Amino acid sequence: MSASLEGRIDIRLTRQGTALAGVEICSSRPLLAQKLMAGRGPDEAADLAGLIFSLCGKAQRVAAQTACEAARDMEPAPDVRQRRELEVRVELAQEHAWRLLLNWPEQAGRAPDMPSLFKLRQVAAEPARFADALETLLQTVMLGEAPAAWLGREGDGFDTWRQSGATLVAELFAGLGDGPDTGVSHCTLLPALADLDDASVRALARQALDEPSFCAAPIWQGEPAETGAVARKVDHSLLAAWIAGRGRGAGARQLARLLELAELPQHLRAGLESGGRAEVIRAWPLGDNAGMAGVETSRGLLLHVARLKDGKIADYRIVAPTEWNFHPAGPLAQALSGLRTDVGLEAAARLVSQSLDPCVAYGVELLEQ
Repeated sequence: MSASLEGRIDIRLTRQGTALAGVEICSSRPLLAQKLMAGRGPDEAADLAGLIFSLCGKAQRVAAQTACEAARDMEPAPDVRQRRELEVRVELAQEHAWRLLLNWPEQAGRAPDMPSLFKLRQVAAEPARFADALETLLQTVMLGEAPAAWLGREGDGFDTWRQSGATLVAELFAGLGDGPDTGVSHCTLLPALADLDDASVRALARQALDEPSFCAAPIWQGEPAETGAVARKVDHSLLAAWIAGRGRGAGARQLARLLELAELPQHLRAGLESGGRAEVIRAWPLGDNAGMAGVETSRGLLLHVARLKDGKIADYRIVAPTEWNFHPAGPLAQALSGLRTDVGLEAAARLVSQSLDPCVAYGVELLEQ
């Protein structure tokens, strides 16, 4: 996907003396779904979706396939559904590992672990081998212990782990300190895919079809919302304790990623054995030859809405996770508004922005008044 198709996000902070006087989030991400998809057949649209998006390409392809199937009131065969679920989970795991072993260390001035990431990528086409490789990576590189043991830590167990500095990831969590989280947001959390109710989803789909600009700044039940691993794992005891004590900020989002990643080997193996539950892909036939698909990605909930006419796409909308998290009045804007202004404002803004993981290039500019 070329830069002209991707666009970028520019974040401007205005400091007046010791106060943060303004936060502005400007996105140049173009709304291309209708222009690119209209007039194409469902298979062609799915292939195109997988090609033009440089990140989460498999999730984009699956979302397009599923939305068009829902528009035709079709259900995929069990083996097709199983394959798609596994592909989406593997891609999600790779993205989480990339954030935790590349982007976060680089931001903290540490060397990224590229060899581990490349080993994981080499087996991405084989879910069984990928599950084994991911479990080994978690145990030897990221956690320093078996994922099941780490997931079972209660009370002060997580703090004991991070303060031990047993792994690079533990050291990065220790580097966040013991005070309030950086860039706390109180925005509504977009429900996890499995928890979405049909009435709300149908209302969202109708709004996307009727108001294309909605896709650039979506709202959930009247308010901006945050999506991502932190929304999916908010009820996990370790994450709930972090949020209760420190707030839902950059550290909470990284912890949610690590929790989800630690659970993925087990989920992948369950999916290989039985197909698993449909937890990362859902479809909603909307009537009138329209359908909607939801796919959970590393960045959050991805939505595709399609309306067909004579077997071709007449209307197409995409609501991407970045548009939820980087909404002008959404979680990032709220998180940045609460940052300290005396020291390290720009670095903190970058940390918070990366914790919400934009799928395009972004910049942070600090203006003084």
